[in-house]
Amino acid sequence: MKLAIISLNTENKNLSQYYNSQAEGLAKALSEMGHELTVYHLVPDLDKEREHLMKGSVRIEYIRCGHIGKHALIDCAVLDADKECYITASDNYLMLGKFVKWCRKNEILCLPYIGVIHSNNSSAIKRKIVDILCNNVKFYKRMPTIVKTPALEKSLRKAGADNLFCVPVGLDTALLKQDYKEYSAENLKKKWNYKNTDKVILFVGRMTAEKQPEKMIDIFKQMYENDHAYRLLMVGQGELSEQVSNRIAEADLENKAAIYEKVPNDRMWELYRMSECYINLNTHEIFGMAILEAMYYENVVIALKAPGPELIIENGISGYICEDEDKLIQRALDADKAAIGKAAHLHVEEHFLWDNSAKKIEKIICDILSN
Repeated sequence: MKLAIISLNTENKNLSQYYNSQAEGLAKALSEMGHELTVYHLVPDLDKEREHLMKGSVRIEYIRCGHIGKHALIDCAVLDADKECYITASDNYLMLGKFVKWCRKNEILCLPYIGVIHSNNSSAIKRKIVDILCNNVKFYKRMPTIVKTPALEKSLRKAGADNLFCVPVGLDTALLKQDYKEYSAENLKKKWNYKNTDKVILFVGRMTAEKQPEKMIDIFKQMYENDHAYRLLMVGQGELSEQVSNRIAEADLENKAAIYEKVPNDRMWELYRMSECYINLNTHEIFGMAILEAMYYENVVIALKAPGPELIIENGISGYICEDEDKLIQRALDADKAAIGKAAHLHVEEHFLWDNSAKKIEKIICDILSN
């Protein structure tokens, strides 16, 4: 089949250097099953109108387009109409209605693959505006839709949608450091200027309100007061970067906490491997690619309760899900890294690789097209 994958939000062209692209991971898995794949990235500040490259057998198209915030405003005429299906990351993006109309006109299956239907903006007013203007539930009630979590499936069924399929996202094994066990945490700590006795706590995420990076500083302060061997390593940037830096200074933790705005994707495994645990504080986490990566590298993931962690983690077996900060801190202090890490790695390999999810999505497309 000739398939395409598109996300109706804007992206930076170099995003895949720092993030495992879900679109490209799924495309690669489907292409290895014999299908022809194109991935479209909508980039507001692209130097030219359009450019492309090949990643293995997958064609990656970068298209310049207008936008409102993260919502792409693309002229569908620039897209290729020779596809049988567009797997569409449409969530609550403004463009979906226009895109569905274009697909129907060209007799192409538009198959949404979504993780959220409501805004999680920190501003209540902005949330309400987005939820009114970008309510795509009416489309998901009328067309086959793939959801990433059981929680979203439950919410959509309650809203009246019934043609739903739940398929989790996954990791692309080709982008993973598969011989990571050959590298000791001691040597990796040295590489990142830590002592072997340092206990590194890892936080990866945008410096935005829903990720709660400022709360991470408060949590780390309590951990450091319990044991002065703890060190905090944060990776991310965003609107709260300055506030987070100020919070570190106010807590007198400048020599104990480090922030990296970006770490190349091919080096992130080193951080997961050398850290004692990875902490996720987003209570609206849709899925969590960083959670999967941490688990793959046998890191102990400790997360506040949210749909993504609840789907991925077997609480107490392959990681921990906590109701509040006090329980999260206690788990971080006494986690059994060896046992939990081993279970986490096995759990990801069995359930959260793109090879597994691609087979399910292929069947869904074939069944729909054959009816």
